[in-house]
Amino acid sequence: MFNIIVRARKDAKAIQYINERNYGGWFKVSSLGGGRKFEEVVDNLREALESSYIPILLFGEKEKELAEDVSREIKGPYYTRILRTKRVRNMRVDELYENIEEIKARFRLGVSWVNNGYLFDPQNTMGIELHPDYDIYFAFGKGFRRNMIKLLGVDPGDFALVLRKTMNREEYYSGPNKIAEIEKVIGKPTDVKWRIPAVMPVSLEDSLTLNVEYIEAFEKASMEFLSKFQDKDVIVPWSGGKDSTAALILASKVFDDVTAVYVKMEYEMPLTDEYIEKVAKKLGINLIETKVPMPIEKFGLPTHSNRWCTKMKVEALYNAVAEFRDPVLVVGDRDSESARRRLKPPVIERKTPVGNILEIMPIKFWSGAMVQLYILMNKLELHPLYCEGFYRLGCTVCPSLAHWEIILLKELNFLPKIMEKKLKELESASKDEA
Repeated sequence: MFNIIVRARKDAKAIQYINERNYGGWFKVSSLGGGRKFEEVVDNLREALESSYIPILLFGEKEKELAEDVSREIKGPYYTRILRTKRVRNMRVDELYENIEEIKARFRLGVSWVNNGYLFDPQNTMGIELHPDYDIYFAFGKGFRRNMIKLLGVDPGDFALVLRKTMNREEYYSGPNKIAEIEKVIGKPTDVKWRIPAVMPVSLEDSLTLNVEYIEAFEKASMEFLSKFQDKDVIVPWSGGKDSTAALILASKVFDDVTAVYVKMEYEMPLTDEYIEKVAKKLGINLIETKVPMPIEKFGLPTHSNRWCTKMKVEALYNAVAEFRDPVLVVGDRDSESARRRLKPPVIERKTPVGNILEIMPIKFWSGAMVQLYILMNKLELHPLYCEGFYRLGCTVCPSLAHWEIILLKELNFLPKIMEKKLKELESASKDEA
């Protein structure tokens, strides 16, 4: 979560309106009391910084000097924005909101190249393209590199940074250099737009070490946010994917009693059962597993317009949740998964067949890369399919599977026979385009 710090109380009032309207009031908004010199605001500043929430400082054009003095007082990740108006409250509400959204994206996407590693940095000296709906993640693992070379003719090296844009368009970086652009648009063959053989040695270990302070700061902010729900029965819907795993780790650090619910679909991604069992044992959490059959012979393969499987999965989750007195769901939703998810506040109340249930999103403002390193920092492994080339994990018959994911499943001998026809159709389309 973020703490938006402004100079004057009237500025804070303008920001609080946006906070209530767009973020459900879950951001912290702090005023420096109206002083114009550092010595006049220092006490209010230090009080504001007692929160673990990540600071965003907004100042007007006439407050540049104060902004510089205040910035020097802050340790850990933060970002300062000088607005084009004299005072924060002089800017239109929608423009203020756009500035906040862009700054949020900076924390998630900004990267600097330092000492042969990637450093998360909202200053973004690498010049990564910033967009509220983009994500970054790391491509690593022997299988990932092998499959990229074999199937696409692209060598990402042992450790690459990937900017994931909308429509599954990806840019690959080796060191500070962009080396490839690949389109993985759903329903179309995977397309390598261009590639450059310019692989550099990049270290996972160095990147992990460089980002300990940054990730720990976001961890503390998320834990402070979660601590507001201490009186609830905490349940984590856990798929074995990176996001729900990160949410589970956070919950296990904040609450004494955490229950994970693993809804196992009939066509679950392979290796998930083993991963769930291993991580659950290491974290020492309660685990409920419920199996859901998928009668494809009756309903046909799931499609974007008929996701009957999702309905069955949600029903199974709520049936498990119904056993608890006062449940709250800690979910792994993140802004960069879709514009729809980004526009949701970090806490929502969902109407369900078992009553109204709160969903809280502690990693909403994290990137995929931050999630990956967070799991590794906690001495856990990622689901092994991430190291083969997958960005996300669903079911092996999911309509959201891109061609790249389908051919990976085929390459690993995990593709169900009922998906063979879909793969052939994509391959045929690829030949026709060629």
